[in-house]
Amino acid sequence: MNSKIRKMKLEDITAIMVIEKELFSSVWEEEMFIEEIEKQYAYILELEGSIIGYICGWKLHDEFNITNIAIVSEFQRKGFGEKLVQFIMTKLLDGKCYKFFLEVRSSNYAAKQLYDKMGFILLRVRNKYYKFPEDDALVMGVNLMDKLIKDKI
Repeated sequence: MNSKIRKMKLEDITAIMVIEKELFSSVWEEEMFIEEIEKQYAYILELEGSIIGYICGWKLHDEFNITNIAIVSEFQRKGFGEKLVQFIMTKLLDGKCYKFFLEVRSSNYAAKQLYDKMGFILLRVRNKYYKFPEDDALVMGVNLMDKLIKDKI
């Protein structure tokens, strides 16, 4: 399967909104994706020319917060989510960005498993953060410099 990652464009938003509505009970608005595109950290994952996922986030100095990541249901648990996270980490390492953070629903076991595999650790819980349905947010993070040091030991 031929996949590629590229910058998100305004013309992608229609396809992105279909994925958002399929996957999430609390859906981002189109304007939120436009803002992410303007901040320059919004990427699309295409497979055979079709959008199957995306990742967005904010960079502040040496930290990056993943604000949204999604993979179409039929392609989940096939390494595409990991590919997106690895892409953004590799891209930002060049800019001396080593710390990555995200929030995930406590009930999203597949995503938690991926983040655990990638070295993210639980930093704190935001009780009842999500609505529809109500759920806790797990704030997770990884410091790639710490991870590199641990991997060498």
